[in-house]
Amino acid sequence: MSKSYFRSSGFSPDLILKSASGQSINAASLPAFLRTLLVMDGTVTKALESWFWEPVQIISKSNISAENSLQREVILSGKQSQQRFACARSDVALSHLPETIALALQEGKIGIGELLRDKGLETYRDIFAVKLLSKDEVEQDDLLQQCSQSSDFIARAYNIEVNAKVAITVTEFFPINLYKPVRKSHKGGS
Repeated sequence: MSKSYFRSSGFSPDLILKSASGQSINAASLPAFLRTLLVMDGTVTKALESWFWEPVQIISKSNISAENSLQREVILSGKQSQQRFACARSDVALSHLPETIALALQEGKIGIGELLRDKGLETYRDIFAVKLLSKDEVEQDDLLQQCSQSSDFIARAYNIEVNAKVAITVTEFFPINLYKPVRKSHKGGS
């Protein structure tokens, strides 16, 4: 049985995120909003819009349909700033979704969470992986390179269940540097 993260609490005092290359980071040292994104079970798009105070657009990088399945890659970007806030990969079992939702996902113009919320579909999300991706790993991944080239990433993966069946598996990637607080210099004067 795989481990679930943040099922009953948004707090995990000893959570150490590790990369494949052996780097590690204590989740407590991550920027607060990034920790919030890791534990939330609502729509990431809405949280990003609220935090960065601008509409978020979904940029489809890949949308491959096969028999009863869909694989998609997207970048979540600010409409005005064009800042790339996150990117995601999804594997969708189209047969486990209502037809209107399956068709909308195949069009690739809207985020999964936003679509499920808009359609009022009851879902359950189970976060099963949280990890660090080092710059070396990012350099080997075209989607992550398009999202941000100058950062390590935090990734989380979760299943979205509909009627007790895994309908969608999502992996979201967040560039750590983007979420670090900006320090303003303080000039002294008389």
